[in-house]
Amino acid sequence: MELSPIGYFSKTHGVKGQLILRTESDFDLETLKVLFVEAAGAKAPYFLSAFKENNTGIIISLEDIDAVEKAKLLLGKKVFIDAALISEEAAETDILGFELIDKQHGSLGAIISTSDNGQQVLVSVNYKGKEVILPLVEEFIEKIDENEKTIFFNAPDGLIDVYLNDKE
Repeated sequence: MELSPIGYFSKTHGVKGQLILRTESDFDLETLKVLFVEAAGAKAPYFLSAFKENNTGIIISLEDIDAVEKAKLLLGKKVFIDAALISEEAAETDILGFELIDKQHGSLGAIISTSDNGQQVLVSVNYKGKEVILPLVEEFIEKIDENEKTIFFNAPDGLIDVYLNDKE
């Protein structure tokens, strides 16, 4: 299971060990059963017993965390969930700023925007002074390196050239 960060515990709530989770990603809260909290370089699992959304985040009740003192130990800690539970829309915006490297043309620059036309995700880069819009589909993606924030891409022959050739 691949884990992705979704936010952090910002403060305690009430006297029964509840915590406020501030989120930075969209995910399906209804299917969430376990959270992973980063502590001492490891990610420890905590099972949810209840949750409720409010205007400052999500009020979370965790099994075995039944007192404010126990909850305070988790404050400020990063929270992770199974990456499969994060919505696709959230994942799309995470690639903003990634460098797009084409097999034929080399670096095309950083992704400046993403959009979804209903069929596929489209990414825009500014390459050689022109906006180039490319479909980000599995067939063209060779590799995504999240640590280096790069996407290795193999555009179909001529697709990028369409944007570079001046129409006169």
